[in-house]
Amino acid sequence: MMRDEISRRGAIRGLAALAPPLLGAAASAPPIGTDEPGPKRQVHPGLHYRAMLKALFYGAAIAPHALRGDPALMAAVPTECGVVGSTASFSWAEIQPKPELFGFDHAEMLMAFAARHALRVRAGALIGHRGNPAWLDARLGEASAEKVLGAHIAAVAGHFRHRLMQWDVVTEAIAPADGRSDGLREGLWLKALGPRYVDLAFHAAAAADAQAVLVLNENDLDYATPAATRRRGATLDLLSGLKARGVPVQALGVQAHLEAARSDLDQRVIADFLGSVAGLGLKIVITELDIRDNGLPAEPSARDATVAAHGRAYLDAVLSEPAVVGVCTWGLSDRRTPLNEEFPRADGLPQRPLPLDRDLQRKPLWAAMARAFDTTPAQAGR
Repeated sequence: MMRDEISRRGAIRGLAALAPPLLGAAASAPPIGTDEPGPKRQVHPGLHYRAMLKALFYGAAIAPHALRGDPALMAAVPTECGVVGSTASFSWAEIQPKPELFGFDHAEMLMAFAARHALRVRAGALIGHRGNPAWLDARLGEASAEKVLGAHIAAVAGHFRHRLMQWDVVTEAIAPADGRSDGLREGLWLKALGPRYVDLAFHAAAAADAQAVLVLNENDLDYATPAATRRRGATLDLLSGLKARGVPVQALGVQAHLEAARSDLDQRVIADFLGSVAGLGLKIVITELDIRDNGLPAEPSARDATVAAHGRAYLDAVLSEPAVVGVCTWGLSDRRTPLNEEFPRADGLPQRPLPLDRDLQRKPLWAAMARAFDTTPAQAGR
């Protein structure tokens, strides 16, 4: 279902429907078989073009401050992306800062930008343990927690009804380290409603917008470690239970916050996990890909090469699964990444985790992603 929605009966017709400006760019662009990064790449078709040729999509998360104050970056977005998304603009704290006050200004800015450039929008999360307003925890301590959840989702998903491609309905519900046998996170929603809060959220989202694809979005699923193995198992258990109960979850979102210095990336582990998700009848989207380099030496070209190789190995494993429908990065350019604050390098240098550098030039990671799309099998499932 999601593949049909994205591809519109095939990659070429889907490209025309979803990103008309890219067709114009492709008509006069140099051949796309030359992938060396650098300034000359700025006239070549972008990553979404490459993805759409295999009935996939490429997109990026866009922060509100970039929309408001970085016109150069925003000018690069339609060249590279067919999809844009945001968490900050759609967070509970942003949209409902007070119990009776809803505001959609930042989200509508993104929607307007997307409409101007024929881009599609994925948004989230409706429910999560972060991005919540200060008043919410106390309100959920009352008997009306289910009503609060339902009313928020009805108002927000209803406001954007039939305008979004995907909703991350629940994000980061899994945290095996919290010690529960089911692996669920001990957060405010579990405390208020128990495990059924996940079911309630998806049912409410489906009632508010039957057209958007409804996604469970999870993190730390990527590496061959005992902790990640537990998270993958708990995620599969949660998804299996949701499907068995008829909950309208349609896709798993894999955040894919990667670390280039790690050596425990196992392509077979990734492919097997995604195959198990697909076996439940679900689609898969990579929702927040970035590749931090804070464990690598300082020299930029060496960092870029390692980041690109790590990203290529990951994407080759991911894109071998026909249930995967697209890839979104956690930003588009190194000039706008939260990694410098969250995971600063010891030498103080800015990180280089995204396809474009701080000057909006295409990097080796861009070329690695383009080649990964190019070599993706044109399987019937797509």
